[in-house]
Amino acid sequence: MQKTNISFAVLAIFAAPAVCLAADLEALKVDFLQGNYRRVIFEGQAQVDRINISSTDELSYILGLSYIKEGRLDLAQSSLNRVLNNRDSKFNSRASLALADTFLLGGRFEEAEEIYNKLISDNPNSKDKASVLYRLSQLELKRGNSQKGNEYLSKLRRDFPFSTELRLSRGIDVVGRLPGTPVSQTGVYSVQLGFFSNQSNACNLRDKLLAKGFPAYIENSARGYRVRAGKFKTEKEALDLENKLAMEGFQTKVCQ
Repeated sequence: MQKTNISFAVLAIFAAPAVCLAADLEALKVDFLQGNYRRVIFEGQAQVDRINISSTDELSYILGLSYIKEGRLDLAQSSLNRVLNNRDSKFNSRASLALADTFLLGGRFEEAEEIYNKLISDNPNSKDKASVLYRLSQLELKRGNSQKGNEYLSKLRRDFPFSTELRLSRGIDVVGRLPGTPVSQTGVYSVQLGFFSNQSNACNLRDKLLAKGFPAYIENSARGYRVRAGKFKTEKEALDLENKLAMEGFQTKVCQ
């Protein structure tokens, strides 16, 4: 009987940290989705430093994304490489994609391109293929290679016509139109983020956008309240803002 009790006690010692980690991880996921990246970094990094077990792969992945959001690319790479060091991790593909993103953001285009292409060659039917094609298009446009960038966009339109990435691509310059060239000589372009019958809900979204540095405002109508951001003379300027808002997770559409 005493031996059995000791066994249960030993099991509890090892199980407790895993249970706590799981609970904390769920809380950090919520913080990440709400944009509380600094809190994720502060609390998540402390957990990684304290506990070195395989289940921290997901935590390290979320940490890597949070570091990217904060523009701390070196620390993001350290977190993501920690995941990739575990060859059996189920987060390897996502971590590889995020690692390539750090190289893209840092201007290390060849390293980013190598990882993106490897993700597709290793798994041609990858669920991340649309994301990779979109990133490759951005990479080529940043290099100044508009023709190749638009070839990737064509593949994205053909193979993934309903993807989120295709929607984001609307913010990328189209070959044949110079940046800043008006699509229409009249009218003002803006980005709409929501329509509410309740003014309080509209105010909450506007305030959230303002806190993130976006030029948000409310337009009243007979039917309700529109939350919009920006007032631009060209569609290109509105599309640029829409791209940034979409990358932050907001639902958007350009209006005139």
